[in-house]
Amino acid sequence: MVVRVKNKLIKLLPIFLLTVIALGFFWQYFFKGLIPFPGDLLVGAYFPWLEYKWGYAVGVPVKNTLISDIFSQIYIWKEYLVSSFIHLQMPLWNPYSYSGEPMFANFQSGPLNPFNLLMVFLGATSGWTWMVISQSVGSVVAMYLYLKSIKKETEAAIIVSIVYAFGGFSILWSQFVNAGFTMIWIPLVLLTIEKTINKNNRKILLWLSPLFFLMVTAGHMQSIIYAGILTICYYVYRVGIKNIKLNTFFFLAIFLSVCFSAVQLLPTMELMNFSIRFEESSLFQFNYGLLPPENLVTLVAPDYFGNPSTGNFWGFFNYHETVTYAGMIGIVGLVFGLLFYKKLKIGKFFLWASILALLLQFDTPLGQALYKFKVPLLWTSTAGRIGLIYLLGISVLVTEMIEAVTSLKWSEKLRLFLPPVLIISVALGITYVSLRLFSQDYAVGLLQPNIKNMNIGIRNLAFPLLFSGSLLVVFFLSGKIKIWKWVVLIIVVADLFRFGWKYTPFVPAEFAFPPTEVLSFLQSDSSVFRVDKEKDAILPPNTWMAYRLMNPAGYNPMAISDYARAYNFDINGEATISGVSRYSETIRYDATALGRYNVKYLLAIKRDEKAEFPGNNINYRINEKEWKRVFQTPAVAVLLNTKYKERARIVYNDGFDAKGNATITSYENNKVIIKFSNVDGEKLLLADTYYPGWVATINGERTKIGNEISPFRTVDIRGIKDGEIIFEYKPESFKWGVIISGVSFLIWLVWFIVPRKKQV
Repeated sequence: MVVRVKNKLIKLLPIFLLTVIALGFFWQYFFKGLIPFPGDLLVGAYFPWLEYKWGYAVGVPVKNTLISDIFSQIYIWKEYLVSSFIHLQMPLWNPYSYSGEPMFANFQSGPLNPFNLLMVFLGATSGWTWMVISQSVGSVVAMYLYLKSIKKETEAAIIVSIVYAFGGFSILWSQFVNAGFTMIWIPLVLLTIEKTINKNNRKILLWLSPLFFLMVTAGHMQSIIYAGILTICYYVYRVGIKNIKLNTFFFLAIFLSVCFSAVQLLPTMELMNFSIRFEESSLFQFNYGLLPPENLVTLVAPDYFGNPSTGNFWGFFNYHETVTYAGMIGIVGLVFGLLFYKKLKIGKFFLWASILALLLQFDTPLGQALYKFKVPLLWTSTAGRIGLIYLLGISVLVTEMIEAVTSLKWSEKLRLFLPPVLIISVALGITYVSLRLFSQDYAVGLLQPNIKNMNIGIRNLAFPLLFSGSLLVVFFLSGKIKIWKWVVLIIVVADLFRFGWKYTPFVPAEFAFPPTEVLSFLQSDSSVFRVDKEKDAILPPNTWMAYRLMNPAGYNPMAISDYARAYNFDINGEATISGVSRYSETIRYDATALGRYNVKYLLAIKRDEKAEFPGNNINYRINEKEWKRVFQTPAVAVLLNTKYKERARIVYNDGFDAKGNATITSYENNKVIIKFSNVDGEKLLLADTYYPGWVATINGERTKIGNEISPFRTVDIRGIKDGEIIFEYKPESFKWGVIISGVSFLIWLVWFIVPRKKQV
């Protein structure tokens, strides 16, 4: 008994070690109380927070300027979801952006992710931090368990688990808390297939259903699609297609996983049909994120084109969508797979997966085909999302390389490093020669930025050379030093943690949406109203949600198309044929138009004659005869709209105001109650977004909701002088999703409990 317990503890030691290493990445949280959240960008670059110093002499220094989506979308969506759950409300509708939009249906928000409970029990900032940490810890453990299931050496499995959990894709997406959770479940899916084979028990495949459901709850659509394709291919590779019974069992388990997820998928599919997702063309201007050939250098030098954390990124598109890095050991593992293909075991599958991922990520005919033929659910996102599969494939290749190193000849070991060193040398040579030419002849004018960029490239080749040289030395000495694998682990941790710490901001918890005088003033108004702001560095999209302020604008790749078009025309005076965008922002400060959208206040930055703050002048496009200053700080003015209209009002069929009283007596996220009286009009208009799923009753009787006065909801009240109207959001897609998910879970449970034959 004692021996058995001891053996189990020994088996747990690697998992304990991996957990400690993963937690070590977040040492600033444990020892300094800093959280992994780009709050420095929020309070250090945008008003009304920017006018405060937050303990710094000249203001908050900003580390990473390219990840504002985290506080403009992910964090506040999570905080809103959690707040709703705490108050025992289902977060079906979000009334705070776009004059209202679906919340639960917004796939990226991940409302059903079980890790959201961390924010419920630990609070918003601590819970958020542990969500970020959980991705890394979960990924290292899951990958280790999978690698051990395919009989990999413990030391190799430990090294590779770190590569997987802290490689480029995982670090770049860690604070988005979606793709990182998918990374936990993928190795466990592969582990399930291996367990089915090893134990000769097809019933184990049933675990695929909850695992895929957990992937769906993560909220990253592209990684789920890629993971699904990878799973099917892996299953066929490992099992084959001849075992009809087992294959049927496998696909039934996959089908059940889709049914499990109906509660999320059906509302999301409905929203996609009404959203701008298939209309927006913003990715086209960046060639859908398909990487140019020169980006191959990021396989070995992620910061060759600079880094947003140092403010010198000059590469193609967006850093976190274009860097393909799995540590220096990753590219060496890829080379090993190519050179020693015959030595590979299960690595053959992952080599092809890695190659295919690269071909789809770069501007190749295969990568272009994804967008040319508009592959569903993939062509509307950037090509870099498949970096998840590249990182997974490379990780497994590295295990086989580490296991084979001691059996390689010196010349073979050297060949492993020739391609990465060649890439570094070519990049170094080209930049150095170009720098010399430009410096001698053209180091002025427009070419000066190019010289600066080349210096950045040369400087950021130093660490790749250092880590590749270190690995080469250790590989050469692998036959003489017993602990060489642990030295490799140290090098890998140093390489990836350096990369991760450079990119990832850690800030004081108070930087997560702190209060300000301006925001407190707006919150003190207890009426139902909306606030807007000038298009400048002030209150960036969706951040008003954190303060429970409402706005007709917003930023969401799933924005409702009809609303986006109406807003663009009504507010900004732009033709509806000009297309739609995930950004709806005010650029024309028409008090009448904004008043129609229930905008009571407008925020503007105060500047002096030199356009610097603080000052007393506001944007000249804002007519101060229509917008009256009612509150101000040295840098921000709160302007009251003299043309403001109430959210609920009595109107004629053409939308013009009619006589009558309409008062909102209760305004909740999924329900609005309005009392009306003395009506001399034809409709009651609620200036909230029209969307399927809203139902209305007048004095207890069901009535139709119209959208003739776009983009708002109306109810016909002709012949009714007074009464009560109740709007409730009860989407059929959610109801049927709950039913399908519930029934499929019961089927799965019965299937799981009922004894089955173990034979595969």
